[in-house]
Amino acid sequence: MALSPFALALAVASVTATVAAGLAWYQRHEPGARPLVVFNLAVALGTGGYAVDVASTSLSTQLLFTQVWLIGQAFTATTWVYVAIEYTGHGRWASPRTAALVAAEPLAFAVAVLVPPLRRALFTVTVTEGTGRSLFYQGIEPSGLLLAHLFYLFVVAIVGSLLFVRLFVRSRHLYRTQATAVLVAAIAPWTTVLAQSLGLAPSSDPSALTWALSGVALTAGLFRFKTLDPVPTAHESIVAEMGDGVVVLDEDGTIGDMNPAARRLLSPEGPDPVGRRADEVFGDWDRVDIAADGDDWQELSVEVDGDRRYVEVQVSSFTDRFDRLVGRLVVVRDVTERMHREQTLARYKTIFDSVRDPVYVLDADDRFVMVNEPFASLVRRDRADLVGEPFASVLADGDGPVGVPRSAAEADPSADGFEITIRTAEGGTVPCETRRAPIEFEGEAGGTVGFVRDISRRKRIQTELAETTERLETLVEASPVAIVAVEEAGTVEVWNPAAEELFDWPREAVLGDPLPIVPEEHRDRIREQYDRVLAGERITGFEVELQRRDGGLVETDLSAAPLHDADGEVDGAVAVIRDISERKERERRLQRQNERLDEFASLVSHDLRNPLQVATGSLQTARETGDEEWIADALSALERMETIIEDSLSLARQGSDVDDPEPVEFELAIRRAWGTVVTGDATLEVGEIPTTVRADDPRLRDLLENLFANAVDHGGDGVTVTVEWDDAVDGFYVADDGAGVPEERRQEVFESGFTTTEGGTGFGLAIVNRIAEAHGWTVHLTDSEDGGARFEVRGVETAVPVGSGE
Repeated sequence: MALSPFALALAVASVTATVAAGLAWYQRHEPGARPLVVFNLAVALGTGGYAVDVASTSLSTQLLFTQVWLIGQAFTATTWVYVAIEYTGHGRWASPRTAALVAAEPLAFAVAVLVPPLRRALFTVTVTEGTGRSLFYQGIEPSGLLLAHLFYLFVVAIVGSLLFVRLFVRSRHLYRTQATAVLVAAIAPWTTVLAQSLGLAPSSDPSALTWALSGVALTAGLFRFKTLDPVPTAHESIVAEMGDGVVVLDEDGTIGDMNPAARRLLSPEGPDPVGRRADEVFGDWDRVDIAADGDDWQELSVEVDGDRRYVEVQVSSFTDRFDRLVGRLVVVRDVTERMHREQTLARYKTIFDSVRDPVYVLDADDRFVMVNEPFASLVRRDRADLVGEPFASVLADGDGPVGVPRSAAEADPSADGFEITIRTAEGGTVPCETRRAPIEFEGEAGGTVGFVRDISRRKRIQTELAETTERLETLVEASPVAIVAVEEAGTVEVWNPAAEELFDWPREAVLGDPLPIVPEEHRDRIREQYDRVLAGERITGFEVELQRRDGGLVETDLSAAPLHDADGEVDGAVAVIRDISERKERERRLQRQNERLDEFASLVSHDLRNPLQVATGSLQTARETGDEEWIADALSALERMETIIEDSLSLARQGSDVDDPEPVEFELAIRRAWGTVVTGDATLEVGEIPTTVRADDPRLRDLLENLFANAVDHGGDGVTVTVEWDDAVDGFYVADDGAGVPEERRQEVFESGFTTTEGGTGFGLAIVNRIAEAHGWTVHLTDSEDGGARFEVRGVETAVPVGSGE
């Protein structure tokens, strides 16, 4: 046995792999450590067998250890991919089924190698004595089965390496040292492929050494960093199950990972945010002060599946063991509900402050929590001074009516109201009535909201019911929006002036009758919402078309709430109805404008083609002939292009209608339009036509150019195009003697994008139709007298009648 340097290196690699297997076993509690133990043992077995094969001079010994090497090699490549699956964080693939699939092929191969009849199907030994070098490369002829096995190992090894390379790319900014170990492990085996491809190792396989290097690199990552995947490292530090979302950013601001809470918050159904930049996920990320480093919570808004949500973020930097910045942890907290509550509270506070009647809020101890300005004015005291004072401090001492409760707590909660005597700061008294209702503080019933009304004048009113009715009527009458109240059976009880104005139904015509504004087509929808209100629900933002007295429909936004009787039972509903017709019309108008802009962008690009062809052809001819007249033609075409652009943009901004047509010299427009079209050997014939027509000159020429181009493109060689006035259609026609258009396709030709020629845009006749509509004309397609196509433009107004001689 001769121990060459290569055999010695293999032996050292075998021992190193064995040690690495032991270290991996020491960390076997880590995810993926056990597959790494098997990998290192397979490397140790393969390199050890290969070392004996290379060093031995005995044929039987070489054959035995060649088999050992081949078996170790099979398990090395296949366990490599399983290690990669767990190492790179694809734990969902790392199942017993996957392990069985990975182990099946090398186990079958091992059996075939160890059983002589099966082994002969894999390879044939071609020497009769020891070679002193690798038997596999010097004395074995592989069969197709062995080559197929080696190809399988090659593919499996590539898959595993690609998984490691992907992990390196994803985590190189966050975990540089560990990522480097991953990269070394991934590319080491393929350096030998390169060496063999360059002929640097023709009679040996150094891959056994590099597989050992890969195992050592991965084991070092396992032993040094106590984990196999740098992204789960972040998971362990931020606790994957914590309630707040946590996002891991690299130093470039790219999202490296996030916990389940963050994923549920930022993209529950959408694309995976990992790999995207933070400013693409957080709409206001540029407002975040990343230098705050965990000191403050900052509010942002995000778009989640089309909905606007509000979050608080706290940014903290984290470094590697060399104190270098490697990324940031962003703690994300969903505060949408809180923001909505704050917004609702703000709206209620606005309402509270805008109520004209004095209003107060008491806590459980009957002390003022809040009062509005009218209440402070009533008692002649500052609002801030009242907060914290007992309710009794504003009551007159013995000057009020007998039996008046001294505090809100003494009053009957079921009473509609009770009378009190307010004592002002100057010592005066004001007879008042207060109405109150219980409210909740922090989820517990513990306070009261009260409304106070000065009832000095009310003393002259005979009943409390009359005053209550008057207040309600005042509120309803003064409302700028329609307010309608109906009984449970659906008969109208309240119909304010705004409702009269909106629906044109006078109050006398609807009170006591069924609601007359429900159109038949929406009756089921409205009934469904009404049933919800009768069940005690409140509805807001219900958009529906309601019917005016004249039968016309008006688009409305309806909010409704149940009405209760004295026993608290729902006995009807009140609805606030806003007219949103103008808003809806603005939305539709904006949509139409956007559609016109899109269409006109295509129109401009289409209409520029003909003058551009003329300009190009003229310039080419001028270059070939030196005739400057062709340059003038090109300049004219370019000027026409500029006109088309300006006019089309102007029309796109101002709308599609031509509101102020002017007299246009018709024949001049025809000739100019023909001159801007590439007509080839086509001819133009102009019959009897009016001197002038009322139109927008540039748009009329656009219409004619597209009709001429259509005739030339579809009429065939030598087509004759005729333009003539026809009193029978109150307009003119453009006809050709070409093949014509089949009757069943005559409607399609006016649709945008319809074309029958290769390279055509299909916009030409659609443009003709749009220009005609802009003028109030119509376009009809029929057969010409010569069997071709005849486009009739009807409804054209002439400035000078045909045949007038002027």
